[in-house]
Amino acid sequence: MKLPDNAFSVSKIWVVITLVLLAVCLLFYQKATYMEIDALGIWILSCIGILYISRNTTSSFSQRQQKIIIAVGILMCFLSIISIPMGIAKSPTSIGELILVLSGIGVILFGLLNFRSLVLPVSIPYIAVVGYGVYGLFIRNQDWITAPIIPYIVLFTTDLLNFLGIQSTFNGNIISFMSQTGAPISLAIISDCTGIWSLGTFTVSVIIVLASFPESISKKSAILIGIGYLGTVCANFARILLIALSGYFFGPVGIMEQVHIYIGWICFTLWLIIFWYYYFTHQIGISFAKRKTVSPNSEK
Repeated sequence: MKLPDNAFSVSKIWVVITLVLLAVCLLFYQKATYMEIDALGIWILSCIGILYISRNTTSSFSQRQQKIIIAVGILMCFLSIISIPMGIAKSPTSIGELILVLSGIGVILFGLLNFRSLVLPVSIPYIAVVGYGVYGLFIRNQDWITAPIIPYIVLFTTDLLNFLGIQSTFNGNIISFMSQTGAPISLAIISDCTGIWSLGTFTVSVIIVLASFPESISKKSAILIGIGYLGTVCANFARILLIALSGYFFGPVGIMEQVHIYIGWICFTLWLIIFWYYYFTHQIGISFAKRKTVSPNSEK
């Protein structure tokens, strides 16, 4: 049987085969849970997106990009195999596990056929399933993951406060100093203070941008993304420092409490805007400034 060479025909065959496989899995191998139904719903939405996009002219990859996408699809299939012992998927016959495999195969298929516009929609269910699984895995192990980082954050913050002239000491994960109001300040550094959530959010944004603009992937982009991670870490240190300074100048209640609530997302959001603005304008080549239209009759 010769495979159709147009995107819409391939997409129809793909949608029918995958939905049949998922229906068989749902009916005969597993009692569906609420989360499994959610995953199936995301897959159906992905299929609708694939059919809609494939009706239009699909863009193509360069040879280099095509090889990268096929390699990514193979990696996705491999990760779907090891997702069970990692605790991301439940069993070989679960809807989530099957979706991981199908997404990987879909990326390989559309990569081989050079249907660039279809790679992202077929990847979305994979991202959703893995994202949910990793989130649950992370929540269960958050304290264990961040425990080795906390002493370094405590030490660095204490040294930084002493450098600024604020006499500080630490005991375990508690940084102590006196405020100018005379009230003692005890700043506890816990897992949420490590910036791990900001790093996770930045990682998701990197995946989305690179998947949407694979032509921007290069050695320069790798360096820029490395700077992005470093800036995210610095934004978290800025957050801790600003909380400590607000406590030093205004005491442990009132302003310090408000700074603690809001300054984290303000610092991180500002960094994201600055970083991605530079990336989009210098690495991808998108201009956000309005271009002035010059009349052909205008004189210089």
